[in-house]
Amino acid sequence: MAVFRKRQKDAQPVPAVEVMASVLAGLGATPGQGEGRARLQQLWLNWAMVMGPDLAPLARPMGHHRDLLLIGAEDAMLAQELHLMADEILERVNAFMEQEFFSAIKVSLLMGKAGLDKTAVRVAAPARAPRPNPEPPKAHGLYLEAMDPCSPVARAYARFARQRQQK
Repeated sequence: MAVFRKRQKDAQPVPAVEVMASVLAGLGATPGQGEGRARLQQLWLNWAMVMGPDLAPLARPMGHHRDLLLIGAEDAMLAQELHLMADEILERVNAFMEQEFFSAIKVSLLMGKAGLDKTAVRVAAPARAPRPNPEPPKAHGLYLEAMDPCSPVARAYARFARQRQQK
């Protein structure tokens, strides 16, 4: 339960940094966690620069889980290659983060998911050409003779055939 203190008349204003730190601590956030998230955002935005032009289109950033970097690959063969290059990828990413932020990499298949890098722009599906209206079937009423004239289906078919013959 939060304890509220009555403010003294001669009390000075409290810096917002201190207030935010106490609020975040109350929510369970550790000090410096915001800086780490901001650095991660910079990593996702600069992924192409960090990985280089040869590796960036192949290894797509998918996120992280604690100290595990999640990378997506288009197919299983590429996932295996990225797994074998894990040390080099870790070295590049941790150098950008300026600390040992990640200790391992998990490579999984993209399966149509978009990565977190800025090149992962979702492309709108191309507009489909309108379908031509198919020509309605020709109704001559040939099957009316075999149908029971009292059935609703026969009456509907007879009406349809009359309308088609008038056109």
